This record gives sequence, structure tokens and C-alpha cells, in this order.
Amino acid sequence: MTVELAVGIVTTVLLAGVLVSLSMLGVAEAACAESSAQLARQAARGDTALLAEAENRVPPGARVTLRRGDDGVTATVTLDVVLVGLPPVPVSASAWAAYEPGAGP
Repeated sequence: MTVELAVGIVTTVLLAGVLVSLSMLGVAEAACAESSAQLARQAARGDTALLAEAENRVPPGARVTLRRGDDGVTATVTLDVVLVGLPPVPVSASAWAAYEPGAGP
């Protein structure tokens, strides 16, 4: 085996690891976006049972913030994603939903 082949193999493995890590950022962002939309929707409806169910579906290790305003609810889900050889990268998504009639503050 030549040095060039060894360097090529190591480079390929490292590049594959980086690409997998970057794709995980996209997956984590999509999970945060879906969770924040569900949380905002159920909180705006005033449905505590479905809100608790939506909170159970949040990605493991994520932080959830619900802010109730005068006209609706904002849900923010933040998740720290670990990349190869780097410190955790925070990924966050927010969603807003208007209160359903009769479910306002």
C-alpha cells in the first residue's frame, strides 16, 4: 500500500464523517421544526392532553420554551447536535399559532 492510497483512505473516511454530521444537522432542524409547530398548535388550542403528548415527542435532550402572548403562542425547541470533532452546535426552530376561539389567555 502506498502513502498516497493511505492518505486517500483517511481523507475519504473523514469526509464521510463530516458529511454524515452535516446531514444530522438537517435532520435535527427538521425534528425541532416539527416539534415546535405541534407544541404551538396544541398550546393555542388549549388542549393539555395533546400538548403533553407533543412534549413527549420532542427530540431527546431538546429544550422547549412556550411563550403565551396576547394573540397566540410561540413554541421554541432547541437541540445541541454533536458533530465529529467539534463542540455541540445548537439547532433551534420556532413556531407561532393563534389562539383558537375560546382558548385565549
